Amino acid sequence: MTIRVVHVGVGTRGRHWLDIVAESDGFESVACVDSDPQALTAVGGRHRSVATFESVADALTSVQADAALLCSPSHLHAPQAIELLGAGLAVLVEKPLARDVAEARGVLAAERSSGKPVVVAENYRFARAERTLRALVADGRLGEIRSVSFIDRRRQPPQEQGQWVGAGDHPQLSEIAVHHFDSMRAIFGARPVSLSARSWNPPSSAYRAGAATEALIELAGGIRIEYLGTLTSHRYSCGISIEGERGALWSNRRQVLWRPAGSRWYRPVRLVRVPAGDAKPYPREGTASLLEGLRRALAGQPAETSAADNLWTIAMLEAAIRSDREARSVRIDELLSRADAGE
Repeated sequence: MTIRVVHVGVGTRGRHWLDIVAESDGFESVACVDSDPQALTAVGGRHRSVATFESVADALTSVQADAALLCSPSHLHAPQAIELLGAGLAVLVEKPLARDVAEARGVLAAERSSGKPVVVAENYRFARAERTLRALVADGRLGEIRSVSFIDRRRQPPQEQGQWVGAGDHPQLSEIAVHHFDSMRAIFGARPVSLSARSWNPPSSAYRAGAATEALIELAGGIRIEYLGTLTSHRYSCGISIEGERGALWSNRRQVLWRPAGSRWYRPVRLVRVPAGDAKPYPREGTASLLEGLRRALAGQPAETSAADNLWTIAMLEAAIRSDREARSVRIDELLSRADAGE
């Protein structure tokens, strides 16, 4: 069965997804929706035959579809996901799923009511290096984990993104760190316990606020992670360091290195196999598994990055923002109940 897809939001990332869907067996783009006529005009090229509309309502009265791929501005994700679910479509939504736990709960309620699944496009966790770290941690290579650091630097000025990003209060947290929080949960297979975060705007930043974040994150099992992320570096670089009783792992999200306890030197680790599409660089990294997750969800099998699972990532995001605003450590159980945890 071919899954017919309506693309909602066809800015830069939305156009990436148009190309990805065109290259994926079993998927067909049937419509593009964007309130900006210039964005619709920019679709062009090999997607010229795909119908274009300025509203979801107009699109859904004109085409038959099975799913929507939601790439609109972040603050629209939750309300638009609810609208699309109400129209009977499954939803694959770019991160973040919602701005906070309350919005995410609203999406989950609409998902249950509609009977249609929501999959969140947390593609980082499907990259080969992150899958390899996850496998090594799960296999006990490190033994007891003693310390973790996660440092992400990037040169990502606001003019290269949507206007809403540069104007927000916490752009690094809501647009980038949310990916990293999801990866932490996946790599360690552990739920978050608490976050203490500080957000600031480095000198000469073109952002209005919040272009950098530092945080101390605690996961279940006593795992503590030192986190630093910035959008105003001179270059792109990422370093994930995990030290345990038996040695240390290091990754730049492209390769993974291992240093046994007592050794001075790191040596490369063979990366695990992933679907061919997931091994490609951005913008395709991880997208094969996301589309497969959508296909399986439509067949009644929960996706790895389901909305229910992603609620924990959104709780981390909200906890970090609260911590910054209130200058205190925020526990996840302040935001999520035992019912949310499925207990």
